[in-house]
Amino acid sequence: MFLGLVFGTMLSLAFTDIPFYAYADLGTVESNYSESPEVIILLGGEGMPSADGLMRCYTATEKALYYPKTKIIIALPENKLSDEPLLASELMANELTIRGIEKSRISFETQGTNTHEQAELIFKKTESAARLLIITSPEHMTRAAACFIEEGFKSVGCSPTFEHDLSAESLLEKNGESYTPSLALRYNIWSYLQYEIRVGREYVALAYYKLRGWI
Repeated sequence: MFLGLVFGTMLSLAFTDIPFYAYADLGTVESNYSESPEVIILLGGEGMPSADGLMRCYTATEKALYYPKTKIIIALPENKLSDEPLLASELMANELTIRGIEKSRISFETQGTNTHEQAELIFKKTESAARLLIITSPEHMTRAAACFIEEGFKSVGCSPTFEHDLSAESLLEKNGESYTPSLALRYNIWSYLQYEIRVGREYVALAYYKLRGWI
C-alpha cells in the first residue's frame, strides 16, 4: 500500500510542471564572481563512456575554449577493479583533447570518493582565492557548489549540463505526421518521472551532507 501511494503520488506529479521546476532549481546556482574563471572543475559523475560523462565533457570543452587560459581539473575516483587500459578520467581527458583542448591544461583528482572529499583535496592543490567554474549535472550542482564554498573557495561559478531535448513536435515534423497533444503528454510524463527520481535522490544526498556538516 505504501509503495502504491508513493507511485501514485509520483505519477500525479508527473502531470504537473513541479518535477521540472524542482530539477531546474537544483541546477540554477548563481555565480558569485564577475571575472573569468581560473580553474575549471570537471566532476566525473558516471564516468566514461556514459551519456552523463559525454555531456560534461562537451560543456567543459565549450567553457575551456571560451576561457583559453583556464586550467582544468578532472575529478573522478579510480576504479581499481576495472581491467580497462585507461582510467575513466583519462578517457574524459581524451574527449577534451580531441575537441581541441591542450593536454598541458589538464590535471586529475582521483583520490576523492565523493564530492566533499574532491572539494577538500582540490582545495589543497589550488589557491583558495582561485576563481572556479564547476561543471556537473544539473541535479548535482547545488550540492557541488556548496561543498566547494564550504571548503573555503571564495569565487565559485557553475555551469550545469542541462540537456536540450528534442520536442515531440520536431520529431513528428520529420515524418510528416500531425502533432497530437497526447504524444507530448507521454513525453512529459516519462521525462518528469525521471526528474522526480533524480531530484528525490539528490534531496536525500543534500540532507546527508548537511547532517555531516559538509555543506
